[in-house]
Amino acid sequence: MKKITLLSAFVSVLGLGTAFAQDDADQSHNVAISIPEIAILDIETTGAENVTFALNADGLEAGSEFIIDEENADLWINYTSVVAASGNTRSISISADNVPEIEGLTLKVIASAHAGNGGGTVGAPTAIVTPSATPADIITGIGSAFTGNGNSNGHNLTYHLDFNGDFADLNVDQAGMNIEMTYTITD
Repeated sequence: MKKITLLSAFVSVLGLGTAFAQDDADQSHNVAISIPEIAILDIETTGAENVTFALNADGLEAGSEFIIDEENADLWINYTSVVAASGNTRSISISADNVPEIEGLTLKVIASAHAGNGGGTVGAPTAIVTPSATPADIITGIGSAFTGNGNSNGHNLTYHLDFNGDFADLNVDQAGMNIEMTYTITD
């Protein structure tokens, strides 16, 4: 009798073990993925950090017109963007403080098409922008993208300074100030 009871107990434990093993055959858990929205930019340079138009009259002959027609393409704009939803885009705008008010003196900025490394939906440059206190888009249509880092990556910024006004309006006092340029990436 002991053999039968022991054998029954063994079969019962083995049967329960199989039953428990079947209950544990399927296990599940969740994996959460969270991707942050990203909107960052910086300005890189091939030369000086600031744009300087140091106009001089070296070589100017008495009686000749003082011509202002300058260009600087030392700066590059880099950005990384991850948008909230497919199809969403961002823009980069430019605004300026302390722009001299000399009739005929203009400062303009143009961004090039994306160059260098990078990937994703990089933005497209707009037309030439005349910076003022009111922000104006300079690059639009940025989706989830990165431009590559450093100069020669991203969008080259070219600044143009020229004068096409009445020579009588030129003066040193109004032009001798720093203009603060602000670039902002927004949805």
